[in-house]
Amino acid sequence: MANEEYKWFLRDEVVDAGLCTFCGACAAVCPNDRIEFKEDGPALKEECPRNGQGACKDVCQRVVTFASKIGPNIFGFKAKPPALLGQYETLVAARATDPAVLEAGQDGGAVTALLMYCMDNGLIDGVIATGDAGKPSSCVVRSKEELLDSAGSKYSAIPVLSAIKDAGDITNAAVVGLPCHVYGVRKTQFFPGMMSHGFEVGENGEKIKVPNIAYVIGLFCTENFNYDKLGTFMQEKGVDISEVTKAAIHLDELVVTTNSGEHGFDLSDLWTAGCVQDGCVICRDAVSKLSDISAGFMGSGKGWTTLMGRTQKGIELIKAAEEAGYIETKPDIDLHRIEEFAGLKMQRFKWELQRRLDEGKKVKFYWASDYPGVMGETKGTFFVKIKTNAGLIGADPLAKAAELAKKYGDGTLEMTSRQCVEIQGVPGTNVDTLMSEIYASGLATIGMGYVSSCVGMDYCTEGLVETKKLSGELTMAFAQRLTPHKIKIGIAGCANDCVRAKRNDVGLIGQVRPEIDTEKCNGCGRCAELCRVDAISIVLGKAVIDKDKCVSCGWCIRGCPHEAAIEKERGYTMWIGANDARRPADGILLKSFCTTEEIPGLIDAVAKTLVKYKTKPGRERLGNVMKNVGEGRFIKEVLDQV
Repeated sequence: MANEEYKWFLRDEVVDAGLCTFCGACAAVCPNDRIEFKEDGPALKEECPRNGQGACKDVCQRVVTFASKIGPNIFGFKAKPPALLGQYETLVAARATDPAVLEAGQDGGAVTALLMYCMDNGLIDGVIATGDAGKPSSCVVRSKEELLDSAGSKYSAIPVLSAIKDAGDITNAAVVGLPCHVYGVRKTQFFPGMMSHGFEVGENGEKIKVPNIAYVIGLFCTENFNYDKLGTFMQEKGVDISEVTKAAIHLDELVVTTNSGEHGFDLSDLWTAGCVQDGCVICRDAVSKLSDISAGFMGSGKGWTTLMGRTQKGIELIKAAEEAGYIETKPDIDLHRIEEFAGLKMQRFKWELQRRLDEGKKVKFYWASDYPGVMGETKGTFFVKIKTNAGLIGADPLAKAAELAKKYGDGTLEMTSRQCVEIQGVPGTNVDTLMSEIYASGLATIGMGYVSSCVGMDYCTEGLVETKKLSGELTMAFAQRLTPHKIKIGIAGCANDCVRAKRNDVGLIGQVRPEIDTEKCNGCGRCAELCRVDAISIVLGKAVIDKDKCVSCGWCIRGCPHEAAIEKERGYTMWIGANDARRPADGILLKSFCTTEEIPGLIDAVAKTLVKYKTKPGRERLGNVMKNVGEGRFIKEVLDQV
């Protein structure tokens, strides 16, 4: 293999392990242009001072997909658990209305028509895609004429994303690619937030420029081929690959078109001949689950393209292109055919995984992070974080978690500081079956953004407010939204603050405002004895409350034998900006006596203001940003929004 003398993490862990998809993301983010693509995969052209453990490692989807982190960002913070066909809202058959596009495009030309609409309406000024059916290569399309020339599917493994480096003049780009390209571009798109640092800077200050990724259109895919091996195979069958003008996979056959007509090749024969890329046979995604729109022939009639609108902007693009007359659609879709198609690819993945394991080959369980709450451990195993109701969990669900820990993990459970239950020591081979059983049993997993709380007034005699129901509501409303920005929320039922809510980015603490009814007060002093902060004194035979000292705990109200200490107001005090992380910060009071109706709006305003001023994803928490902006200014902007 080429350039073995250069140390490179991806060569050892991905390429030589038969996992590389040829997506090209590694080349796209290398500021020193050290990566080139050869027949057996990417290779270093010269020695890397980081031993190949820089941005290229961070962005590789076959190290880890991070799909569970990417999902909330692209699905409007409404990501659902992984499914065979992924998350989608719209499913239609479509085709281009322009005869030229219909002729040049693949299976109805709907993808080309959508891109035409985007160009005509200024939504994009370039497309990163694959060009030339003969010997495909990555390219940047800048005009409608070039778009027509590049239309149609290509069935050779191409590092499409490497063309990002040639898109320096593009402001808003669309990316068209296979599922592997979709994962690669998403990791590139959200790189700074996921990695907690910016793109790698070159030795001489070179910087990578990634255009705004306006749309990602993913194609259905069964497999992809090594160009040279495919060319040799076709040559033996009397077909010159350089003369191919069009290619399509229909059912179990690769059909290519040349000047002499159509030629079909059985996919099983191509497989046996070793034409399929090693990284393709260990792929689980047939339908580009992380794209804005997925497109393919399966499920639609001849001459039509199946379109799956996944994200809000993808759904809106399909609708707008149809209303503008670029495409026509119909609802006639055979969903079962798409499920069968995706299911066969998943079954093939399982066969290949087992084959590699049986042969003792290196396997990276890159797909484990498709599931929320699943993270790697030091021993190569995984932990799985079971969601509770902010620490409360029924006896039966807890027993089920224990059963699953014995069945799929190492038999241990961890009760985390964020009030989840973690199943420890899960081998990668058990992740899928464990997750299937978790979902089937009614349990759920969760990543970051979980709201923690004490038991509140439902269980604790000192609790002033309800906590668990509010925790559940805030978790559902904000867990995904706040995850990229790591805002932790804690709720305490009283001033004792057992969950240390004041040390969270957003802390809610139950409070009650006492007032003395001087008509009923006889100055017995019982309230002063009970007050732990010495906020009450007896003056001229009456209790007097020092407002500056009072922490609104309500002990005086509960303990007054004459009902002279009365409740004037009850609610939650909200503190923001604290954390005990690498760069600790103290919180400050945002608002006292908040109602449960007010709280979601206040948190939403805090999050929006944070995003507005945050400049170092992963390196700044809320309190750090508040200090940079100015606490007074930050709070004013928050309160002005509600």
